[in-house]
Amino acid sequence: MQNSFQYIDILIFGIIAIFLIFRLKNILGTKTGFEETNTNEKTQNKQFTNVVPLKSNKNQVDEFELNKILEIDPNFNIDDFLTGSKNFFEMVLESFVSGDLKNIKDFTKPSVFKSFKSAIDERNKEQETLIIDLKSIKENKITKSIITKTSIKLNVKFETFQIRALMDKNDEIIDGDNKNEILVKDEWTFEKKIKDNNPNWTLIETKSN
Repeated sequence: MQNSFQYIDILIFGIIAIFLIFRLKNILGTKTGFEETNTNEKTQNKQFTNVVPLKSNKNQVDEFELNKILEIDPNFNIDDFLTGSKNFFEMVLESFVSGDLKNIKDFTKPSVFKSFKSAIDERNKEQETLIIDLKSIKENKITKSIITKTSIKLNVKFETFQIRALMDKNDEIIDGDNKNEILVKDEWTFEKKIKDNNPNWTLIETKSN
């Protein structure tokens, strides 16, 4: 009998997932504008172009892991977390483009912050201008959770439509396209220390693979 209820639950969640997918498609439309861009060695070293495939995993934290998280943090809510991660994603893009990272420093691991700053410093040295116009967020979901004795780590996948371009000091495009949207896939890892009274999550890793 218990297995029957599990199968019914799976069927119900499957129907809900199909409904949400069609609704999301209607909201965002069908335009992709996905095009591979050619990058030279210089821009590859700067890791500017990150239009890469990411393997899809589970849609969110499974029930067992969620219960473990709630035991540690009774106030945890998946929807609130994903909303916060999406807002922070947008904040990081804006800060990285403007070259002003002060708004994200307290929420970013020092090594990640240093990587952002180094890229900005190199860009400024070459008198280059970065354009990132975030058009829409296609997908924002938790793909992995790791719970240890000291921390909770959640991996979040972002699939977004952006206009991205890197301009040289003469305003010539050296990477990207300032007119056509592309699909960009990233996966970020957020961490929260269990014994830390700070309620905020910290960005500890970014990758595109």
